[in-house]
Formats: sequence, C-alpha cells, structure tokens
Amino acid sequence: MTIKLDPSKMIFRKINCADYIPLSIFFEENNLSEVIRLFHPFPLNSDSARKIACSPHKDCYYAVWLEGNIIAFSMLRGWDEGYIVPSLGMLVDHRFHNCGIGGWLLDRTIEEAAKLGCSRIRLSVYENNKPALRLYLSRGFVEISREKVSIMGRECIKIMMNKTLPG
Repeated sequence: MTIKLDPSKMIFRKINCADYIPLSIFFEENNLSEVIRLFHPFPLNSDSARKIACSPHKDCYYAVWLEGNIIAFSMLRGWDEGYIVPSLGMLVDHRFHNCGIGGWLLDRTIEEAAKLGCSRIRLSVYENNKPALRLYLSRGFVEISREKVSIMGRECIKIMMNKTLPG
C-alpha cells in the first residue's frame, strides 16, 4: 500500500544542533543494507548526526519533518573540502519510499542551491536505482559520466550528473 502524504503538513528546513537526536534516530532507523547500498557518503549513525547537526561547516544539510519526525534528508556538500560545485544527496526514510517525497525534497534542495548562488550542482546515482535516476532526469539533470564500481561486493555502474541552475 502506498502512503499519500499532504505536502502542506511537511516542513523543510536546514538542520541545526537541536536536531541532533531526531537526526540520529532517522539515521539509525535507515541504517539498513538496502538503504546503505545506495546511500553511503557517511555512516548512518549518531556520530554522523552529531557532526552534521552540531559542527560548524560550509556544507548545508536539510531535513523534511512530518509530525515531529524526520522523514527525509538532503545535503549540498563539498564546500568543506574546497569544491566549488556542491554535490546533492538525498535520503528518504525507507518507510516512505514511493510517496512523492523524493521529488518534493529534490525541488526544495535545488531551490536552496539557487538561493545560495550556485550556478550548477552535481550528484551521483547508481544505474540500478531506477526511481532516483528517473527523478533526476525529470528535473533536468544531465549525465556527464559513468564508471564501474563495487558496492558491498556487487559490481554496478555509478552515473555522475550535473544540473545548471538559472541565474
């Protein structure tokens, strides 16, 4: 059964230190093999949540809240490492897949990148993650390269994509 969510009840905002515990819970509840095989920029644990929520950084991290709980997470990162073009990443709670949150979150995160003055954003997606790949293509991301990688002992194709932002 697919859950239909009312976007007017969802809140999108930048993560701050007060969000450490809910973010830690979100990460730990999504630290599942079927999730981390597709999303693994950092471990999904309380240490990562503390660093994201409470440490100073140039990278930007966002959460989608519903009824006091985080149900999705996005980021624009790479600035801390000196990159000019940020990498976009997203993670939707495994219990809320196929509910339309991914598109809603992607649109909000792209808007934030534009507000921050980004002329371009990039991301990577695995070829076998068909729903995400369709979503990114539908929002104007363009494939720039492919490479064979091994994730959790499985060979797969990682696709790098870019999107030019208006302005």
